[in-house]
Amino acid sequence: MCAVSVTIGSITLGDFEVPEEINFGGRQRLIIQHLIGGGRAISAVGADDADIVFSGIFTGADAVDRAQFLDLSRALGDVIPFVWDKFFYLVIISEFSAEYRQPNLIPFTIKLSVVSDPTAIFATTAVSLVSLVDSDLAVAGEFCGGTGVSLAGLSGTSDVEFLSVQSLISASILQFGSALDESLSRVANTNDPGIGGGAILQMADSSGRLAALTAMNGYVNRAAKNMAGALP
Repeated sequence: MCAVSVTIGSITLGDFEVPEEINFGGRQRLIIQHLIGGGRAISAVGADDADIVFSGIFTGADAVDRAQFLDLSRALGDVIPFVWDKFFYLVIISEFSAEYRQPNLIPFTIKLSVVSDPTAIFATTAVSLVSLVDSDLAVAGEFCGGTGVSLAGLSGTSDVEFLSVQSLISASILQFGSALDESLSRVANTNDPGIGGGAILQMADSSGRLAALTAMNGYVNRAAKNMAGALP
């Protein structure tokens, strides 16, 4: 499965970090009423997605930073995007455990609780590409707050507008990614409680903004692809 790109929040897994398999699915919640005479009435009340659990090994010079970022997301309870192949979920890291073996070798196991599956509606509803674009832009707009990126005026009719917004989102991801790296470094290299506390607050802020930007980026990118297919 190494050829598949796997992204958790703003972390893209590569090499040994990519799991051999990722589970998906769940169950349908049912209300079962047993009737007199042996019959029964069953009502389906909604999907209940199973937790997604997998393991990998962080490697490279930034292995510790990447492991700490996911553990911080777990502690904060951030809602973050989880994307691989054609799958896209919004999740919360419910469990994360890692083993520090070497600075560049950290095995980990992670459990993701699914908050929502934004793509599920498209499996049962026949909608046009234009409708998909509008829907994706509407959801992407919900992540604008605090990111510094506005989707005002963006529509499914101009690829130039999309390129401009995609460039702005990419630049913002780099900006807050650098801020997060700086905060991690400050926490790791200070014994001053004041400096460390401030750095942790900055980490939380940057982490939340990165999660929003990454989710927004996923929706905008998919809208751009669908727009390309919809335009004559």
